[in-house]
Formats: sequence, C-alpha cells, structure tokens
Amino acid sequence: MIVPGSANALLLAQGASTGYNLTNSLRFRSSASAYMNRTPSSATNRKTWTWSAWIKRGSLGVLQTLFSAYNADSDSGYTEIRLLSTDTLVFSGFTTNWRITTQVFRDPASWYHIVVALDTTQATASNRIKMYVNGSEITSFGTSNNPSQNSDLAINLNATRSEEHTS
Repeated sequence: MIVPGSANALLLAQGASTGYNLTNSLRFRSSASAYMNRTPSSATNRKTWTWSAWIKRGSLGVLQTLFSAYNADSDSGYTEIRLLSTDTLVFSGFTTNWRITTQVFRDPASWYHIVVALDTTQATASNRIKMYVNGSEITSFGTSNNPSQNSDLAINLNATRSEEHTS
C-alpha cells in the first residue's frame, strides 16, 4: 500500500532506465497507434465517477489523450482527459473545456499520478470537478467551467468508443 507522503520506489524511480519494470503496466507509443478500448454493455452512473492513472511522459509539446469516451457530438456524449501541446492538463467535453490547468507537466523522468473526480450532484458548482496530481488538488486553472447540476457526461455511457492511451 502506498502511503501519501511516504517514500515509494515508484516515485523514486525518476530517471532510472532499468530495475523499475511494473507488473501489469502498459506502454503506449504514438508510432504504434496503440490504445485500449471497452464498450460497456449498458450505461451506469454518469453523474459521479473517478478516473485515476499513473503516467510518465514520453513526448513533450504534443497533444496526448489519456482517456476518452464518445457516443455523440455533445458535451454529454463526449468526455476527454488529455495533455495539450502546451503541456497543461485538460478535462473537456465535445465543445466545452471544463478545466485547463495553469500547471505544466514537462518532466519526462517523473511519474505523475493523475485523478479526475466528477460529481455533478454537488450543489456548489466549483465542487463538481476535482483534479489531483501526485495527491495535491489542482486549484489554479486557465479555464474553469462547470457542468450543470446533475448533468450526465460520457463516462460510463454505453459508448461507441471508450479509450485509454498516451504517447
């Protein structure tokens, strides 16, 4: 179990080229167009969910999709978590960028633990989307929009395409 704030071999692996192979980990290279996908057999809760992943940047200054779900050309039918070519993190719908961080992620030697938590049932609009990197909540955004209360987004939708990939 990883205890927040404690020394951890994964976090200390910065710059190591060998000796830190992680069982069941995946590497996605843009040159291979690799991704994982899953289409749920039925829709589940689209108002509250949490997405979490450990990533290590392979390329900087390029658009990198970390996770997406697509069913329709609308904010309720498309959701994406990605790194922009500015090396900032974005959580977006089809036409709306819900959050774009001011923080940049430019260290290709470091692992980043990214968490996006959605709860559109929250009465306070600013509490509906929370983003964390390495256990710290991101509170500074260049863009900050909030979905309407009780909105459904595309995650957990019986989607045409749901993918997780990076390059």
